[in-house]
Amino acid sequence: MKIQHRTLLFAATASLLLAAIPVSAEVRTWTDTQGRSVEAEFLGTEGAGPSTVVKLKRADGQTFNFPIANLSEADRLFVASHLPKDPAALANEVDKLVLNKLKESYYDLQKQLAALPQRTDLDAELKKKEEEKIKREMEMCIPNELTSDEQFLRRIYLDIAGRIPTYKEAEKFLSDSNRNKRAALIDELLNSEAFAMHMFNFYGDLLRIREGLTMMGGGDLRADPYIEWVKQAVRENKPFNAMVKEMLTAQGNVWDTPAAGYLMTDDGMRLCNLSNTFTVFLGTEITCAQCHDHPFEEIYQMDFFRLASFMGGTETRGGRGGNMMIMGGADPRGEIDRLSKILKDGGKLGERETRDRQLEDIFGSFSYNVNDRDGNAVKLPHDYKYDDGEPNGNVEPGAYFGDAVNLEKYKTPREAYADWMTSPSNPRFTINLVNRLWKKCFGVAQIEPVFNIPGHLDGQAQNYELLTFLEQMMKDLNFSVKDFLRVVYNTQTYQREAESLSPSLDQMDKGTYHFPGPVLRRMSAEQMWDSLVTLTTPDPDAVVRRGWEAYKELMHTDTKTLTTVDQIMKFKEDFGKIGGLASSDGEMMMGGSGPQVGGVQMVRASEMRQPMPPGHFLRMFGQSDKQLIENQFTTGSSPQVMALLNGNITNQVLTSPDSFLLKEVAAAGRGDRVEQLFLAILSRRPSASEKSAATAGMRPERSEDDKEKAAIKGLGNVVWALVNTREFMFIQ
Repeated sequence: MKIQHRTLLFAATASLLLAAIPVSAEVRTWTDTQGRSVEAEFLGTEGAGPSTVVKLKRADGQTFNFPIANLSEADRLFVASHLPKDPAALANEVDKLVLNKLKESYYDLQKQLAALPQRTDLDAELKKKEEEKIKREMEMCIPNELTSDEQFLRRIYLDIAGRIPTYKEAEKFLSDSNRNKRAALIDELLNSEAFAMHMFNFYGDLLRIREGLTMMGGGDLRADPYIEWVKQAVRENKPFNAMVKEMLTAQGNVWDTPAAGYLMTDDGMRLCNLSNTFTVFLGTEITCAQCHDHPFEEIYQMDFFRLASFMGGTETRGGRGGNMMIMGGADPRGEIDRLSKILKDGGKLGERETRDRQLEDIFGSFSYNVNDRDGNAVKLPHDYKYDDGEPNGNVEPGAYFGDAVNLEKYKTPREAYADWMTSPSNPRFTINLVNRLWKKCFGVAQIEPVFNIPGHLDGQAQNYELLTFLEQMMKDLNFSVKDFLRVVYNTQTYQREAESLSPSLDQMDKGTYHFPGPVLRRMSAEQMWDSLVTLTTPDPDAVVRRGWEAYKELMHTDTKTLTTVDQIMKFKEDFGKIGGLASSDGEMMMGGSGPQVGGVQMVRASEMRQPMPPGHFLRMFGQSDKQLIENQFTTGSSPQVMALLNGNITNQVLTSPDSFLLKEVAAAGRGDRVEQLFLAILSRRPSASEKSAATAGMRPERSEDDKEKAAIKGLGNVVWALVNTREFMFIQ
């Protein structure tokens, strides 16, 4: 329930603590941006990020505060080395900026409401509608109450680990009396394998990572090295700008240089890759400018082709002087013919077959090789109509915003492009990143849609001060996504109850939704599936996909050593095992299929095929087809309802005697089984009425002779009922 009295409304603002940093006394010369200087002792700082205030003390004992933005660059660097590293200090600053905006908006709406009776441009009916609208928006300017431990527990697991907590994880947290247990849990989850799995789903949708890598599948070209590279980057907390730079500058085959998978995704579509890269990493949709000057953005067709020219010498096929040679220096076509003849003579090919198709696919993978050639393949279109260029004319690389690019400093234009793209001075790179991460945490971004960041943020961003604070914070954190999320998850803004009033289209368009709490969200397909895996397996994060090392070894095989049918068949068979599942200790599982419950493979979505086939539960509930950027959805449908009510997942897998939750609860004795089920599925204990209804649902039918089966069936009834609730499907 929201606080109703506006006097109490923003009391929390005054109680926010500013981080003061005690440091050893140090007297130095301080210079401001106008060149004025003063000798003063550095006492520390208050606040964080761009709003940091530097506390100084002169020799005469006078102390004064100085905004960090007004200091010289050298002084700012000095202060930066003493800024707080504690996430709580940064989180408090975020909360302060959010509450200030809520307060400002609330009083502005109050003035609009008071002025409404005097407006002559509206009739009585329109005034009534406007009054209702203003009151609704005023209510959404009231900060929501803080979540209960139960609400926080479930939300933080879904947002960081990508799944609900297990029964034991829920019980451990809820019974903990440590006042800092929320911050401790955030740290624990951010350092878990579950975080790497969940973040892969985020990056997988953003980067369109799919089997076969290329848009058309790419035969036997495997995505496993690229997939594992992304997960490892999350585990080791690789700076995001370093990740992007690696993807844009990678050279070679994907099994040797996994980051090359990014450019291979748009194989043969250089101009599409430019558009996708701008959308993903700069939050800017420039596709229109491929054909004409952009009608809404300050980008011209010439700008588009100048940008494309940075990659004008980069190819995703061929390389090595244009020759496609396999290991050992053999010609692939000749090797396919030689190996196919051995198989033919050994009776392993059909009567009308002369070539083995799998070998053709495997050897065809060698043609995918990111490389740079002399020259520039990018030309202006044949129908170019503007007076700044000629049709089919040459065009030099150049950026249309940000710092000018000096190509002479780089070996290749795309290295210059990557540096310009990921530079902290790029006006959109960091803003785009924090905007997307804010949406991941709150369900709504600071700027919507996320692919339409305007050229001038001031006056257009939902909360300009907050967004620029987050931008600077990301830079100060050296583009660590993990550390950025740690700050956001520690804010009271994030830890408030979900906002049940959905922002209107008008609020989204005008940027007047100011985050009284995260919006109420339905689980993503991956969160829902991974939560079902949590209910049915003993350790949901223990099974991982492995394939990079095996793929690399096979692609480095000297095929001239394959001289018998058995050797060739073993070579082909080993390719089929790439991407198999392994336990957390690295041991490959028999058949590579992973744990089966009720006849269904139950492993995390990140470790499965990318994407799963259309009929799978994941696709039905919104998993992206990985053809378009962030093409997932969370809207409901009748097939989803039927799948939950009557599908095999809820009626066979979750209620199977092999389901881990049912076995654990049944083996624990009669006890309070209802409470265990509620904790495992909804992360909370049941009310008295819920407990009574669930207990009744667990009673065996009179005709049931086998007491053990009857007990499992009764538990299954409760599991089925709870999983079919809206409370299970939504993130509160």
